[in-house]
Parts: sequence; structure tokens; C-alpha cells
Amino acid sequence: MATLENLANVRSAYDTVAEAYATALPDTSFEAPLDMAMIDDFCARLLAVPGPKVIDAGCGAGRLSAYLSNAGLDVIGVDLSPGMVRVARRSHPALVFEVGQLTDLPAADAAADGILAWYSIIHSAPAELPAIAREFWRVLRPGGLALIAFQAGSGHRALERAYGHDVELRAELHSPDDIVLRFTEQGFVLEAQLVRAARSTEKHPQAMLLVRKPMVSGP
Repeated sequence: MATLENLANVRSAYDTVAEAYATALPDTSFEAPLDMAMIDDFCARLLAVPGPKVIDAGCGAGRLSAYLSNAGLDVIGVDLSPGMVRVARRSHPALVFEVGQLTDLPAADAAADGILAWYSIIHSAPAELPAIAREFWRVLRPGGLALIAFQAGSGHRALERAYGHDVELRAELHSPDDIVLRFTEQGFVLEAQLVRAARSTEKHPQAMLLVRKPMVSGP
């Protein structure tokens, strides 16, 4: 489970950088073509369901929430940072954004067809992953999908500067195999896995996993 101190540090850091973050990343133009291919596949699979409802978990300033909405999904953005949520609401007034965390999403059981966790777990320690997997399982309907992106590797690093501001953040690297294990232990089925090399602007390989909650759950 995430420590209160870590949650407070993450919330404070993103409250501080919210405006600068939104300016630096206003849309999906930062994403690599392979990244967008994974997002587009996620959208296409969900659009096979009538009126697909999706949670953008860790939505930041809402750029991907807007992309999902434009693709035809009924999306709600959720972020730990009230500052990010304020910026998201201002930037995308037609969409719904709420404050929440990965282990306590503001949604009823089986309320969503999809969850996008786009670099949302990068401040979650390995020990916190089972709780995140349990929460995603709770919120997704049978047949629902979760797309999870993160920096691949092991260990962590301390961040003291981000988006032009002094911050106190712990950034975690995760093994793709470990993430797969944590989610399959919960009952999810792996649909797709992508690990791509770092671009010139990146320090680590980037990983994306697509997992599905089976239509018929096990005992």
C-alpha cells in the first residue's frame, strides 16, 4: 500500500508543476508512433462495446482523456493532484475530472469497460502493485481492458527538478514481467506487451501492457 508520505509528496509535486506540465504536454504529440498504436488499439477494442466507459487513471492535465473522448469513448479523468484536476477541467471543460488515486478510484464495482494508466504507476513501489491490480479488477466489468504504460527497468531514482520547479519525487522503474505477474495473479489475462527502446529524449526503455479481465472469473 502506498505510504501517506509518498502520496503527499506526489500530490504536492504535481500540484506545483501542473501549469508547466500542461504547457509542455498539451496533447499526444510527445508520444512515439508505437505508443499511439497501443492507445489506438485499446480504443478500437473498446469501441466494439456499446457506449464504452473508460477511466483515465492518473490523467494529469487531461490530454489523453481528450484523445480518448475524441475517439468516441465515454471517459472520466482521475488524478491524485487537485492542481492537475483544476487544469484539466479548465482545459477540457466538456469532460469530467475527479481527484482520486490508483488504489481508490472514484467508481463503483464493475463500472468501467476500460482503464488507461498511462505512466501512472511510475511513482508506485513494487509492493504497491497488487493493490493497484485489485482496484482495477474491482472497477472493470468482465471483459474490460486495462492499458498500462511505464518506464522499464529496475530500481528507482530521486527527482528534485521537474518542469522548471523544485520537487521531491521518487520515480520507480518496473520490470514488464513483474507487472504482468502482479496483474495475472489477480486474474487478468495478458493481451499484448510492447517494450520499445528509449528515444533520444528518454533515459529508459518504455513498456506498455494490455490486460483483460476475463468474461468468466475464476473461483
